[in-house]
Amino acid sequence: MCEPPPHPDRSHIPGSLATLARWAAGHNRLVLAAAALFVVTTGLLSAGVSAHLSSGGWLAENTTAAQVRDRLAQSPHGGMPPLLLLARTTGSVDEPAARTAGTRLAEDLRRVPGVTAVDSYWTGPLDPTASTPALPPPPDPLLRAADGRTALIAVWLDTSAPALHAATADVLAHADGRHGPLETRAAGEAAVTRAIQMYSERDLVRMELMALPLTFVLLFLMFGSIPAALLPLAVGTVAITGTAAILRTVAAVTPISAFALSLTTAVGLALAVDYSLFLIARYREETALGRPHAQAVVLATRTAGPTVIASAGVVAVSLLGLLLFPVPLMRSLATAGISVIALAAAASLLIVPAALACFGERLAGRDILARRRQAARAAARWDTLATAVMRRPLVVLTLTSALLLLLALPFRDVTFGFSAERALPADSPVARTMSDLHTDFPHLGTEIDVVLPDWHPNNPYNADRLDAYARSLSRLPGVQGLRTATGTYLNGKPASPLCEPTEEPPAHHPCAGLRRFTLPSGTWLAINSTPWPYSTAAVDLLHTVRTQPAPVPALTGGATADFLDTRTSAFHHLPGALVVVTVATLGLLLAFTRSLFLPLKALLINILSLTATFGAMVYVFQQGHLRQWVGDFAMTGNTDLSLPFIAFFLAFGLSMDYEILLLARITEAHGRTRDTVRATAEGLQAAAPLFTASAAVVLVVLLALAVTDVAILKSIAVTVALSVLLDAAVIRPLLVPAVMKLAGNANWWLPDPLRRHLPLRPGPEPPDTTPYATAIPRPADDVPLST
Repeated sequence: MCEPPPHPDRSHIPGSLATLARWAAGHNRLVLAAAALFVVTTGLLSAGVSAHLSSGGWLAENTTAAQVRDRLAQSPHGGMPPLLLLARTTGSVDEPAARTAGTRLAEDLRRVPGVTAVDSYWTGPLDPTASTPALPPPPDPLLRAADGRTALIAVWLDTSAPALHAATADVLAHADGRHGPLETRAAGEAAVTRAIQMYSERDLVRMELMALPLTFVLLFLMFGSIPAALLPLAVGTVAITGTAAILRTVAAVTPISAFALSLTTAVGLALAVDYSLFLIARYREETALGRPHAQAVVLATRTAGPTVIASAGVVAVSLLGLLLFPVPLMRSLATAGISVIALAAAASLLIVPAALACFGERLAGRDILARRRQAARAAARWDTLATAVMRRPLVVLTLTSALLLLLALPFRDVTFGFSAERALPADSPVARTMSDLHTDFPHLGTEIDVVLPDWHPNNPYNADRLDAYARSLSRLPGVQGLRTATGTYLNGKPASPLCEPTEEPPAHHPCAGLRRFTLPSGTWLAINSTPWPYSTAAVDLLHTVRTQPAPVPALTGGATADFLDTRTSAFHHLPGALVVVTVATLGLLLAFTRSLFLPLKALLINILSLTATFGAMVYVFQQGHLRQWVGDFAMTGNTDLSLPFIAFFLAFGLSMDYEILLLARITEAHGRTRDTVRATAEGLQAAAPLFTASAAVVLVVLLALAVTDVAILKSIAVTVALSVLLDAAVIRPLLVPAVMKLAGNANWWLPDPLRRHLPLRPGPEPPDTTPYATAIPRPADDVPLST
């Protein structure tokens, strides 16, 4: 039964965090009941959130390729069809039974809600609002495989996110499987994104089932108490359910990526453990030094609370950089990340003091593993390591930096692309179908959409100009075919008689299907080629197309153009995002440390660490090494364009989390000793058990996420996990002490004008309220997780 604290804190400890802690402790039942109600309410609000999230969002907005997508959306048949059904038979697709089954299936599909148009080898283009042609059109050779046993049915869908999701599911439920002599399988962008979403949802459940029990075991080993181990999980539940409800609400206004939900769970759980760990460990330290229970609750919040706030601020600021990119996926992750960080910090500062006040010794005081942990800590003398490093700081700095730069070398060979279907496991049915599509229909490997805005071949002169332009494009190396309003072109020549610009052909006429290449806002040409969309050959072809003389200035779109324009946009916005994150981070660290050098040192060391992590990322996921350690994944030969951006801002924030914890202890020790070497050793001795324990939890969560079958999620999880491991094992215990020693008194320099205007950091209590204010001894060895 929860009771008010038996000895209320009457020391009048100053500070807003102390006031908050006193209020939470004094109203512990209210706080805990409100937290439980919050979890239930947000859980209900976020029910079924996955159905409202998008698997897309990879492409930049406000680009030329985006303009092409918008213009093609004006046509029911505009652009590359999002769904392609491979219909295969044991005989020939031209046999009467196959033709009848294919025609019936195409006719049925055009009536599915959300389908805007259908095109098939047997029927030609079908408009859902039009009547059935009186006579079947001639078969389209581009929709028939060379062996004659496979034909294509192309399906265009309503592109709005909820309608696209529902229409894809309806079409696949109706079409996937056997239809008479035909066996149909789904491919295309919509099929890939649906498969990725389904794998992500399944892997999220699997990650939670793996991460939560392992995290609980780690927390029990850290705290030696089941109630204390459950408290960080409770804080994490508040943060995760709250963020899921926020994402559900935001998704009604703007698309939110499904990946945001997976990373929200990982980051929310990790930071909830971090912040709870800081507060509970400080509470145990205070009680071990003789503090009354109620006063220890307040002091723990007052002294560890600024670390929680500073950490949350820096991690949130690092993710703020993702909001500046015009890429919905990055904005989704920023929205989710900032929400879960804010909720984790707020929940820890309210729930932990309330729970400590409510349950007291039953929650955090009793530690059945104290003696075992005492022996382990006696063997791990972090202060001895720091002192040894600071005896040879230049040697350690040189060797450590050389190691990091060596790890960074593979990043020189980075090449960017999009994962597309290669994000799926190789044995995925959609991945296998996509492979068959590229084999049987190589000309559909890449489509380049060329739009001639506000221009129509509505007279003989314009028709001749379009014909000449189409001929020139179709003879370019790598182009396998071209279709536009005047006809189909192969190798610089028309594959059929040219279509007259003024005639209105009957439904069964060969030119009837070409009417779809005229839009209300212009005319478009569809170029099919063989290169992989993100390969060098495809990029070169796109550049060549863009330089060809056109009747009017042309706009180019398609998969390759989407990639190039997104890459250009991302790198264009990168400097601004880095400036914002850098300035904001330096400002927060300046206020936290009251030093000019320490923030700069933290920033430079973290950048060096992340560069090494990126080198490892390229070595593993682009070059394909160590696959036996990280799990199998499809080799693409390139790095997904979004991966370095997401991994950088996420890993940067987590790295700064540990930096702030370490700097808090070092600056606190320096305030007592005025000795940089001693302060660094004591600070590392106090902080290392915390950041290594935190890193262990983060690694468990991220590596549980890394078992996913979706390559991009695996890449993000493993890359950030490598960053955390490198940070805890190399950066904090080796590089930081070496730099602190070499900088000496410069670590603490701050101009007087700034010193006068910056707020003071909370420190030990003055002598009249605390018996150990003048000299805080090293925490007793039997204090678990002492800080």
